[in-house]
Amino acid sequence: MRTRAGRRASAAALMVALACGSAACSVIPIGGRSIVGENTSKGNPLGDPYARVIAVPPNPDWSAQQVVSGFRAAMASVDDPRREVARQYLTDAFARTWDPRSGVTVYRQTELPALQAGEKDTRVTLKGTVTALIDKDGRYRPSGGPLNEPFVLVKQPNGWRIDSAPPGLLLSEADAERAYLKADLYFLDAERKGLVADQVRVPIDPTSNFAKTTVGRLLQGPSSSLKGAVSSAFDGTELIDVTTEDNRVVVDLTRRVAPELVEPMSAQLAATLAGLTKGGWDFEVRVGGEPYYTDSPLTVDAQEQAAFDPWIAPGEIPPYYVADDALWLLGKENTGQPVLGAAGKKDAVRTHPAISAHAQVAALSKNGKGVSVASLTTGGDWQQWVTGESLAPPCWDRYQTLWTVDRLNDHTSKVMRLRNGQRHPVSAPDLDTVYVSSLKVARDGVHVAVVVRDGLGEQVKIGTVIGQGNETRIANLQVVVPTEDKQTIRDIAWKDGKTLYVLTGKSDLLEASLTDEAKSLASDSRIQNITALNGSLLAGATDDEGKQQILHWTSAKWEPFVKNENGSTDFADDGPSMPAYPLG
Repeated sequence: MRTRAGRRASAAALMVALACGSAACSVIPIGGRSIVGENTSKGNPLGDPYARVIAVPPNPDWSAQQVVSGFRAAMASVDDPRREVARQYLTDAFARTWDPRSGVTVYRQTELPALQAGEKDTRVTLKGTVTALIDKDGRYRPSGGPLNEPFVLVKQPNGWRIDSAPPGLLLSEADAERAYLKADLYFLDAERKGLVADQVRVPIDPTSNFAKTTVGRLLQGPSSSLKGAVSSAFDGTELIDVTTEDNRVVVDLTRRVAPELVEPMSAQLAATLAGLTKGGWDFEVRVGGEPYYTDSPLTVDAQEQAAFDPWIAPGEIPPYYVADDALWLLGKENTGQPVLGAAGKKDAVRTHPAISAHAQVAALSKNGKGVSVASLTTGGDWQQWVTGESLAPPCWDRYQTLWTVDRLNDHTSKVMRLRNGQRHPVSAPDLDTVYVSSLKVARDGVHVAVVVRDGLGEQVKIGTVIGQGNETRIANLQVVVPTEDKQTIRDIAWKDGKTLYVLTGKSDLLEASLTDEAKSLASDSRIQNITALNGSLLAGATDDEGKQQILHWTSAKWEPFVKNENGSTDFADDGPSMPAYPLG
């Protein structure tokens, strides 16, 4: 981190900077301002250099604006997790009620604080733009809207003190980056056969390496958005320490887990720590400092998560597509052939194919009133599973469950799920009274994306599937692509359990998630629909002459993908369309 130019400090302040410089970068408020010093990391390969904000008490000679500035710096102090110094800026009455753990408002300052003096108190108003919120359990949600927060101060014998302020912590974007570690925590799905990512912000602990901080947060359980939807193999055990030894990360627990949970626990650890270790470290689990087993250690491969859950890193899986009104599978050298069974034969009455993880295809009738399923095997015939007034294109989850939505009218939708042709109830009260254009369950089986239409246009939300069997419900829906005037959404496709691709009616391709604002990747009027699988993104496209083709997103541009029997991407007929990856 570079030293901020133009900042001056007293000799005493510089001595403070030198005294605390052995741990990390330091930020020290001086009369309402701050300086930053360059320091080194703690030497732990799992603990990158971090910025320290050194909280200092208020000075009796400081102005009201300097006190507010000092309080803001003290709120950002990593080295004062209880915010004891920050409380010194408050009146006794306000200090008793202020709760720094109630959440964080992240902002971007656009104006200098405004000062308004009164007869009995003084107001300093902080103005800017709210960019995100962080709740108690670390959920980070992009947010918008103006920041116009007043701090009310009263003059006391020891100087100005804050008597009223916004709830929780108020951190600038830079402060939030310094004070919180981005972490993907991995929990178990409902059947304890797969992994589900929980993207959170973890407060940085200067006395601990990043790995220990992250594993400690993992053992606390999922954030509120996933509670009830996931479980953890760590229930009942606590963390003692996380260290490194012989190029291995050692996780020391207070007790062993049940034998059947050893493999899921190992997968949770490997997936959660992969982002910190960059996949180059193996792991070992110990109990009370001793080997996990009496006669041998419990070692965990760095890629244990991929062995436990094949959808974490699915590798090369060929896509399917429609050609000549039949379903084809892409083969070698990007040429394809019809699939086995009825789905591989010309059929002009079905569209929008969805591929399961077990060689089944579901398709929507072109009149939108039925969904049929066929196995991709010799003799696999179409069987109608569900009928409705106006059905959304179907999708599969990892449990062999088929999902669709029946739109009874413009403001009534009924989410439907079927297994082996049998319908099972699902509660989705937030979707019952709106028009659901599309619904896609992520490959983790827990996250779900929906396109919802209202009077202004369409918006995209991400939520969670909670429970299985007859107790399934959809909850915790959060907007990731807000409604714009008359906006339409052409298609959505999950990249993985964290990221969703969105194709708008204006042909803009967006990348959206719960933790970042949607960002634009490209705009191409040819694109009609999309499918994705981790690093591969395909699109069905139609050119100006009405010819169809399948494009592959590569090097920030679209390239023709599927070839004919002659090795050309130019087809004499209408060409291939509607690409579909399994569970896509």
